[in-house]
Amino acid sequence: MSVLDDNLLGYTDRVRRWLHELSPDTSFWSDTFIAQQVNASYRRRCTHLVMAHEGYFTNVATRDLTANQERYQWPPGLERCLKMEVVRSDGTTVPLERLERHYAANASAAVQSGGIDTYGPSFRPIGGGFVLEPAPGATTVDALRIEYFGLPTQLQVDGDSWHADFPRSLDEICILDATIACLDSEGLMETGSMRTVARQRSEWEDTWERYIDSKVVSTNKIMPFQPHYQDA
Repeated sequence: MSVLDDNLLGYTDRVRRWLHELSPDTSFWSDTFIAQQVNASYRRRCTHLVMAHEGYFTNVATRDLTANQERYQWPPGLERCLKMEVVRSDGTTVPLERLERHYAANASAAVQSGGIDTYGPSFRPIGGGFVLEPAPGATTVDALRIEYFGLPTQLQVDGDSWHADFPRSLDEICILDATIACLDSEGLMETGSMRTVARQRSEWEDTWERYIDSKVVSTNKIMPFQPHYQDA
């Protein structure tokens, strides 16, 4: 018995072994369709890992700041911002608080003295990016450090593998997900029943609701560094 490779070709062969149709030439399911189901399950299970809040699939990016500019774009591929912090000129960092400001006045850039080293605003998401309040008072390179969750890319060619963060000890669930999806598609062709598709959709709907709820209730408030209490 051969050991299957840890890549898309190997994942497809594992699904075919469950389906008992090892040859795509005589199979009801094409390799392309099986790869589609493997990817769908993989990205869904990656979403479940993200909702565990254990730092899976975390990326780091930096952003330049422009004097008097308050609106900036998220890094490409961002799904959720985990932490944003200002990078000081000496290399130290200060986390920014996410604040939905409704009542307090927005301070102008004129209150900033000394450029980035005195800059400690809040931020809030808007559209495909975020707004800094107040706007920075100086132009600085790589002045913002952003930690964010980015969904792993789909597996496209035979040599592509699961993301390094994805637990190999549990990857069989993706194989079984894909196998069931293939069997559902065959049942749909034979009976014309929409029940199999409706079940698949209900499972994805449940994941969608959990993901949206997680983004709302698990928002973390990150406080800037506070010095230790000193007795007068």
